[in-house]
Amino acid sequence: MLVLQRVMRMVPDRDKNDKRLKRLLAFRLQHDGEAATCEYLVRHIQRYIRDSAKSRFYDFLVQAQSRDSGLNDRNGRGPDPPGAA
Repeated sequence: MLVLQRVMRMVPDRDKNDKRLKRLLAFRLQHDGEAATCEYLVRHIQRYIRDSAKSRFYDFLVQAQSRDSGLNDRNGRGPDPPGAA
């Protein structure tokens, strides 16, 4: 629980109480660990800011995952770091 709280500090303020986002990050923490989850968040937060997305951060992550899975099929490798679930 303490690790999840540390990771949630990275999340944009308006999304800190989003239960779906907390569940997603808890899942990633459980499967990937803290370092890989933080790396994942940093990469997507940068993209979120660069795209100046109007959607909630959780929705942005879900859309990014579907876009990235399309890239995964084309390139033969995924966007996540090695060893990530």
